[in-house]
Amino acid sequence: MADFYVICFDIRDETRLTRVADTLENFGVRVQRSVFECYLSQREVAMLRKRLCQVADLAEDQIRYYQLCPRDMKRIAIDGPGEVTVERDFFLV
Repeated sequence: MADFYVICFDIRDETRLTRVADTLENFGVRVQRSVFECYLSQREVAMLRKRLCQVADLAEDQIRYYQLCPRDMKRIAIDGPGEVTVERDFFLV
């Protein structure tokens, strides 16, 4: 079963930023420059975190993972264009 995550990051180096974003694109949908929405199992979260830790410099960069329950997801408000990401049947990894 997949849970909904909002993952955001602040990466100081442009090359690392590109690698982090490219990695995340295999797991979810980019909704802003440094924000992704993902539906992930616990195994996928562990795999993603491992991959991102290999790419980022955790002495300089920061990656945050917010797990939202279905009740919290109903409270998401968006001003401007866009929708909350719906769960996909698959992702290319």
